[in-house]
Amino acid sequence: MIANFLRNYYVHIFVWFMIFTLPFVNYLYEPEKMRDFDPYFLKSHTVNVCFLCASFYLLSKYIAPKFFFHQRGKFTLFTIAGLLCYIVINYLLIAHNPNGDFAKMEREGLVVVRLFVAPSILYFLCVIIGNMLFFYNEQDRQKELNKQIQLQKTTAELNLLKLQISPHFLFNTLNNIRWQVRKQPHESEDSIFKLSEILRYILYDVGDNKVALNMEIQHIKNFMELQKLRFPVEGRVELSVAPDLQNHLIHPLLFIHFIENAFKFGVDSETPPDIYFLFETTPEGIIFQSRNKVLIEASREDNTGIGLSNVKRRLELLYPDKHELLISKERGFFNVSLHITCHGN
Repeated sequence: MIANFLRNYYVHIFVWFMIFTLPFVNYLYEPEKMRDFDPYFLKSHTVNVCFLCASFYLLSKYIAPKFFFHQRGKFTLFTIAGLLCYIVINYLLIAHNPNGDFAKMEREGLVVVRLFVAPSILYFLCVIIGNMLFFYNEQDRQKELNKQIQLQKTTAELNLLKLQISPHFLFNTLNNIRWQVRKQPHESEDSIFKLSEILRYILYDVGDNKVALNMEIQHIKNFMELQKLRFPVEGRVELSVAPDLQNHLIHPLLFIHFIENAFKFGVDSETPPDIYFLFETTPEGIIFQSRNKVLIEASREDNTGIGLSNVKRRLELLYPDKHELLISKERGFFNVSLHITCHGN
């Protein structure tokens, strides 16, 4: 406890120590003056510094936080009351000085200066610096509070985006299995198992902040197997995965929208599909590429719908300034390239 106090307030302790010792610095250069040292001055100086120190922390730690913003009148009242107390204490110290300081002040015309002007300047200097400390601490507190609020908003938004992704994905896979149960009931058991793996991944594994990339790829493979069930015509569907991806961690469900779209617009009832997915590493992170022959034209809603918006928003939140997403359509092929900087973990 004492160690924490010293660590947090060592600058304060040093400053107050310097203030206390300042009147005695002259004795270091003129030691002969020690013969005229007044013990009563040490007593009065100690009382003055202690009162100013107490006023400083009472104002900055209690009065200003409690009253400055909401009850300005009470704050002013406490400040003036503190000044009056300091003037009274200063008067009593001078009046009880056995060396007759009061009579000397009257002769030199310094009563007003010593009793009112000097204490007021010292006290209000203490008030101003104390309020500056309060405003500095309040600004830090507000920054930290805003960080916490933003973090909570970001977490809530990411959870909402995940919830928006999952029902759409589940709807598509259930449609595929329904088709298989009607046409190939003897093979539906394997498909139901793959669906259970997909649901387990969505419901449990994606709750983690990050997952191993090979888990995400296995999820994609399960999805691809279910999508192949509805192929009316055999074609090319490939997934190429670099062998050195196992050490990478990734936020889940970032790629599934592009996989879904490749099957959604790259498969029809007459033309063989041509779909290709690639995962590879770079010195900075990973690259995902998707390329599919466009067999069904996307509507405007498909191009600007919730799925792509979700992916872009999640990338902005999870990998700010650490991702590059390029989407293009050329020569009848739809291309996606997503580069994520993640440095292997």
